[in-house]
Amino acid sequence: MFIKRLFKSILKYKTSSILTLLSLVISFLGIIILSLYVSYEKSFDQFHENKDNIYVLKTRMYDYNLPEVLKEVIDKNLPEVEKSLVLKFYGENRVTTPQLKATKTFFDAQSMMASADFFNVFSFKLLQGEKDKVLKNPNTAVITQTLATKLYGDKPAIGEIMTINAKEFTITGIMEDFPQTSSFSTDCLTSYATYTQKNLSLEDRYSEWSFQIVLQLKDNVDGNDVARKIETIPDLVETFKYFKSKYGDEDIFVVKSYNDLHYDISNTYIKTVNPIILKVLVILAIVLAVMGMVNFINFSTSQAPLRSKALSVTRVLGSNRFSSMLQIIAEALTISLIALMISLAIYYEVYSGIESLFNIEGLALNGRYYFIFIFIAFAIVFGIVSGIYPARYISSPPLSQAIKGTGYFKGKGKLLRNVLVTLQFVFTIALLSSSLMIEKQLNFWNKFDLGLDKENVVFLHTTSKIENHAEAFAQELLKDTAIVDYTYTQFIPGQVAMGWGREINGQYVQLKAWPVDDRFIDFFNIEIDEGRAFQKESEADINSFIFNRKAINDFGWTNPLEMNYPGFDFEGPIVGIAKDFHFSSLKEDIQPMLFWRTDTRKNELLLRVKPANYTQLFNRIKAKAKEFDPENNFEVQFLDDSLNELYAKEKNTARFIEFVSLWCMLLAITGVLGLVVFISRDRVKEIGIRKVNGAQTAEVVFLINKDFIKWIAIAFIIATPIAWIALNNWLQDFAYKTEMSWWIFALSGVISLLIAMITITWQSWRAATRNPVEALRYE
Repeated sequence: MFIKRLFKSILKYKTSSILTLLSLVISFLGIIILSLYVSYEKSFDQFHENKDNIYVLKTRMYDYNLPEVLKEVIDKNLPEVEKSLVLKFYGENRVTTPQLKATKTFFDAQSMMASADFFNVFSFKLLQGEKDKVLKNPNTAVITQTLATKLYGDKPAIGEIMTINAKEFTITGIMEDFPQTSSFSTDCLTSYATYTQKNLSLEDRYSEWSFQIVLQLKDNVDGNDVARKIETIPDLVETFKYFKSKYGDEDIFVVKSYNDLHYDISNTYIKTVNPIILKVLVILAIVLAVMGMVNFINFSTSQAPLRSKALSVTRVLGSNRFSSMLQIIAEALTISLIALMISLAIYYEVYSGIESLFNIEGLALNGRYYFIFIFIAFAIVFGIVSGIYPARYISSPPLSQAIKGTGYFKGKGKLLRNVLVTLQFVFTIALLSSSLMIEKQLNFWNKFDLGLDKENVVFLHTTSKIENHAEAFAQELLKDTAIVDYTYTQFIPGQVAMGWGREINGQYVQLKAWPVDDRFIDFFNIEIDEGRAFQKESEADINSFIFNRKAINDFGWTNPLEMNYPGFDFEGPIVGIAKDFHFSSLKEDIQPMLFWRTDTRKNELLLRVKPANYTQLFNRIKAKAKEFDPENNFEVQFLDDSLNELYAKEKNTARFIEFVSLWCMLLAITGVLGLVVFISRDRVKEIGIRKVNGAQTAEVVFLINKDFIKWIAIAFIIATPIAWIALNNWLQDFAYKTEMSWWIFALSGVISLLIAMITITWQSWRAATRNPVEALRYE
């Protein structure tokens, strides 16, 4: 009987029920998506058994890029370290086997180098092979199950030979594919012993800063204490004295707990997420819950006169106030659970599309079905909490007043409803401001003058056969009238990954190193501040250097053009000083850097092209590359697209926040629409009398609108400083950032006001144009 009465009551007040249900579906759907995404990002790297004792070493100068020889020094001098690892990320490489190579079959696979204790420190699952031995010897490799199937099919892979960029490795182990929630992943691990067998001199080992050092500490050891001890190791004091003089009392070495590694956006080698963004998304989920509750309360209390009169009948028949309250709470709980079911059904249809649209992961419920029970529990709590105030409010009048109707509620609850509407628009205006500011920052990056000419530049990755005939290949391409210039380099702008540490005249310096050819400086129109550019087709300039102005200023050199700088097995003259330009992400400041003129390391070919049919041009370039290397496939890309990838995460995050902002605005509009419907209905008699007495439609519309305008203005005043503080903190993460503009906040307020006014005016116009005679007869 109670359940029947419950659903009968919900259907009786169908306008309120439909608006409430719509509002809750919008709210719950957003909460489901945000909860799944945030929990997914927070689950990264939590599967490692030793995660609480694993740390990654970094320096204040060059983040995670370190010389590999530090591993040996640390192992000898710090007993607090249980195990240590050297890692080096190689990125995508061409892999094959002798059998597949004969059929010209190759696969692209991610590879990285790791030292022998890799599987003892990390909990990645090794399916075949002994974890103490698989990476112990030179020229050995461990590959994933997926890559093993590609290369060898159903045949056993252990003991087989594979080639990575033409270098042969023996397969000693098969590992399970890396979990999706691992901060780094690879298809192939090659042994660190492969690198150390080269017998490099100690000086050379300190000169190459392109490795990562991972430390597993003993129980109850403070990672920060270990970091401070490293710089006091006698073998390192002299090596790092330059940095010590530069940073003074600050620690040179710092450690990052592996539990927090996923949130360090400075680590470009792994999957990361900005922790501030996660906090924002958690806040947005709470905002959606609050806004949904606000709408629920507003819709319910707006129905108070009608509900109270109906409930008074049951009280006359012997019911009490508690049972009336219980019915209203039960209705709220029922609508909440129905809204959740609808939201989950919509979620299943749209979540994969949202992942694709914003290029994010983690919205699937696969393996996380416990979230369904969490969402059900949330809906139950939400329904009960949301229903308590309306239940008390609606059942509050004495029975004699409730039977009469609206008199008791006149003016009551109006202030609360207005405050709640204002709160919704505080959220909406703040979120709109955030979206506009993020767009302004992204636009600032896109239009920023990097100091090099990147327009109409395309590139392709070369192969060893292309490198062996680099000049002939380039000259063949120049026969195409759409190609006007070329240059070879080891790295493209934005991806310079070589660090050099050198001692020169008793001073130890560390900087980025960019191997280039003789055409590079002119190709990009890089301005030379002092000295000269490399001379084209001059072998005399091989192994000479051009430094950027940042390096000269940081190192305090007064006569750099009179100096020689040590390379690997040579010393070369400094022939020029280039004006500073941005060769990496604008999120970072300009770093000291040198151009190394070399006739080797031609890993990338960059071409300046004329505007043309790019599809046909790219096909011609790839066809010509195939003539020089028939065994490989080639891809041609715009440099602009590659540079824009540096900000891909920020762009995706911006779009996601904009989406949630619009979602919150939709929720606010739903709330305003519902309130106007109920206000117009409650004021039918007043509107009718005003119309009979000569009031114009516009006057009636303004009468209904004016209160909302006032409360939205108050929301703007509150939201603006909140958004300004939050956005200012967000911008502090970037070295190059746009300015905060007043128009962003003004525009957010105007947009919110316009959308609200359109919604309100549409409904109030319907009420104002109603025949006043019908309204008075109805009353």
